[in-house]
Amino acid sequence: MAGSLVAGSASSGAVDAAGTASQAGGYWATSYEPGTPRPAGFPAQGPARNLRGETTHITTTVRDVRSDHPNDTSAQEGVESLADQDSGTKWYARDSGRPTGEEPVYAIYTLRTPSAVTGYSLTSASDAPPRDPAAWTVLGSDSDSAGRDADDSSWKVLDQKEGQRFGARGQSNFYPIGTPHAYRHYQLRITDNCADRCEGSAGDRAKLQLADWTLRSSAGSSASALGVRVENADSVGAADGSAALRYAGRVLASGPASSTVVLRSGLDVPLVRESRLSYAIRPDDAASARIALNVVYADPDGRHPRTYAARTGDRTPAPGKWNTVSADLGALAGKRVSEIRLRYEDEHAESGAKPTGWIDELSIGKAAIDASTTWSYLDTPGVDPARGDRDRTAWTRTGFEAGDVPWKTAAGPFGAKNDGTDLGAGFPVRTKLRLRKDEGDSVEAYFFRTSFSMDRASLDAITGLLGTVVYDDTVTVYLNGRRIAGHGDGKIEKNLQYEVPDGTSGEGDPVTARFSVPASALRAGANTLAIEVHQCNSTSSDVYLGPGPLAQTAGSLPFTDAQLGTSYASDTRPTAPGGGDYFTWLLRSFDAARNTPSIMGANEVLPKGTTYEELAALNDRTVIDINNTPSGPTDPQVHKALVDGANSPYRTMADGLGTTLGRLYDQALKNGELPKTKALLSGRVEHTPDSSADWYQTAKNNYQYKRPFVRMGFTNDEGLIEPWDSPGGYGGLAGDGSFPSGHTSHGYAQGIVLATLLPELAPQILARASEYGNNRILLAFHYPTDIMGGRIVGEKTAQLRWSDPGFRNLLEQAEAELESVLVQKCREAGAGGSLTRCADSGKAYLPRGQALRVYKQRMTYGFPHIGAQGRPPAVPDGAEDLLRTAHPKLTDAQRRTVLAATQIPSGSVLDEQSDGGSWQRIDLARAMTAKVTAHHDGTLTVDGVRVNAEGERTGK
Repeated sequence: MAGSLVAGSASSGAVDAAGTASQAGGYWATSYEPGTPRPAGFPAQGPARNLRGETTHITTTVRDVRSDHPNDTSAQEGVESLADQDSGTKWYARDSGRPTGEEPVYAIYTLRTPSAVTGYSLTSASDAPPRDPAAWTVLGSDSDSAGRDADDSSWKVLDQKEGQRFGARGQSNFYPIGTPHAYRHYQLRITDNCADRCEGSAGDRAKLQLADWTLRSSAGSSASALGVRVENADSVGAADGSAALRYAGRVLASGPASSTVVLRSGLDVPLVRESRLSYAIRPDDAASARIALNVVYADPDGRHPRTYAARTGDRTPAPGKWNTVSADLGALAGKRVSEIRLRYEDEHAESGAKPTGWIDELSIGKAAIDASTTWSYLDTPGVDPARGDRDRTAWTRTGFEAGDVPWKTAAGPFGAKNDGTDLGAGFPVRTKLRLRKDEGDSVEAYFFRTSFSMDRASLDAITGLLGTVVYDDTVTVYLNGRRIAGHGDGKIEKNLQYEVPDGTSGEGDPVTARFSVPASALRAGANTLAIEVHQCNSTSSDVYLGPGPLAQTAGSLPFTDAQLGTSYASDTRPTAPGGGDYFTWLLRSFDAARNTPSIMGANEVLPKGTTYEELAALNDRTVIDINNTPSGPTDPQVHKALVDGANSPYRTMADGLGTTLGRLYDQALKNGELPKTKALLSGRVEHTPDSSADWYQTAKNNYQYKRPFVRMGFTNDEGLIEPWDSPGGYGGLAGDGSFPSGHTSHGYAQGIVLATLLPELAPQILARASEYGNNRILLAFHYPTDIMGGRIVGEKTAQLRWSDPGFRNLLEQAEAELESVLVQKCREAGAGGSLTRCADSGKAYLPRGQALRVYKQRMTYGFPHIGAQGRPPAVPDGAEDLLRTAHPKLTDAQRRTVLAATQIPSGSVLDEQSDGGSWQRIDLARAMTAKVTAHHDGTLTVDGVRVNAEGERTGK
């Protein structure tokens, strides 16, 4: 669905895993996004009658996935991706060749407990159609030997298919299993791919890939709620070609059958006379069309809830196609909607009937701007919409007099391609633009205006508006004369000019951009939205503007372009004493480690055949100890290390929040509910507005210590390292320096910032950050000293941001966003009304005490002291700012005391013992969780020990 328009937090926990919602000011909409985790099931309201739910997934009970072509060294394309119910990942059966009956390619699921499968689905992957499976057999077995042997005699055939096709990328095809039996092992045995029967290159015909294989089971033989799930809907053409809500069930006996399922709860949508309930429905057949949506409404004070069956007339949705349904809610003006329910009812249902279908584009009310909006537009060559005004944007203001400018009116999308309007699939044109001037050159720019009204009650209830726009080649969006978003328009100085977007040639498909309008920019009464689109050059063959819906939201708004594009003080790296690169100077204690043979080996390649016993340096031995521990490429820790290495830490480290809160955090990120948090952690904390260069790279280039796999070689070539990653993965980094670890610096920068935003879970988040770094040792890309150095870079990066008052404002906004969104999601999931209770409702990543110990151990990896011991605490300047959220009531001086009192002893590897303090000694996990009492004499009690201002023990 075109859910790219809204993102909010007012939704039931049952559905929120797959949808986003916005509600305020009488408007509410939900979107079902692809790639989001599938919820466990939707709550039923009351007993079902004569119906059984049919869409329970059991893939989540898979304990192990095996294959003869597992592609283990790929974090994104290994066989484990087959079971993740995420069409954005895939299994690429590397080196499989074209499957045949004699040489099939298989995948085996071993479930935690035996389960009866009543059906399954296969989802095509993102690349080429010739790689799709076309023929296969599904088998089941209870024998333990079958889990290890695809040819075991115990396998029983459950289903066979030939000549299968997938109509689109990411399409899910569904298949029933006639005689279910509870098996523990299931095998997908692929015996052919689409090859030359599908359009694509010849090079893809001998390859095999598949996004998902999802096992499904019914809810049993007794009546149960209609099954409702979010599914990939490419095969039925969801509005944006992605996902929709799928319902399915089976009638147990002839006669009346019914079921009610709550789709959304916890809403608070005020209704007015013009309010309508709208949705799209696609029943698979006539028996599936007995479906409607009802609303639960209450008085303005929330009392007297009642159910309202929205009237849609006598029209029955046509099977096999999308039907738009719109029901008048005007009779409920003054009430407030709290729930939306899906109701199936058939008084004359036939035994064995399978009501199945899809729901999409669900909304109540009317967006400020939608597909029906009429725009004034200007596509006349050589005409300036500002009529020569010195302010070229004068035309974007409310009340601007058009004069003799020849504005036209129409609804979008607008566009042109050569002499027609065919811009390709996904870019429909409703109103053709004039592409050429009389002399044949392309028109420089196009201008669009429309108005909408907002009342004061609506403005007081929302945080702002969220919208989308699809454009080609550049776009600028204005609200009441104020620029609120722009893409590729940085060099535009006048209305009639060409502009090639930075980093592009101007060629390619139209681009989708999202934008937000804060409530403070809106007015009670008329508001004007204006958009300008510029062409890249005079020979451009196309132009496009697809204005998407603009809808109210009570959720978190993204940072503005100005907020993220501003250059803050912390964007400028500190200057090293005496000049030179700051981070090279910060990590200068590396020289002491490099000159200590018991810690680090000589910076040279070891001879082939060198044994573990011949290694003298702890750095080398520790790498081998960690790298050689996994049992093989299918070891879960190897897979986790590969996933960590291939993805952003702030996403892969979600498990550091525990099973419940981590899942909700991950959902919120994918649903777009944490735009501020994502913007900071995905890049802005570590990079400047005009550069994505990594701050540690100069230090890495300066120190140039060879990586473990380079020095010690691989076991398959008389070396010591197990090559868990791909040859390309190792080859790509072989010439890059080892110290400090860049991945680790990212992991700690993002992990430390996340810990400061969620201080309640700081020990677990920081321990997970340390695992992210440790996984670089497991893959033998780095040594423990590299991980220590990466942590120091990450600590300093996070500190610079928190010490910068301007950037701190962004961090505090993200902190408020995380708190608000996650607490709401916890409530919706029935996991408590606080982050602590929510985290405690699931399994913790690690118990707090163990997390503290793990973090501390990985600070030094137990290496012996090589520097002076017994030195007093030494806290770097600014480090106290990392404790602002954990200890908000303490002064800066008191926070420094806490850091001093919790520091590890001096003398460890990378402990900087000259002036300026030692980041290596900062035990941030312990400092953030310390129990602190302030006394009138200026001393503190930290974790039961009374200390003076320098953090040294005083008195008893």
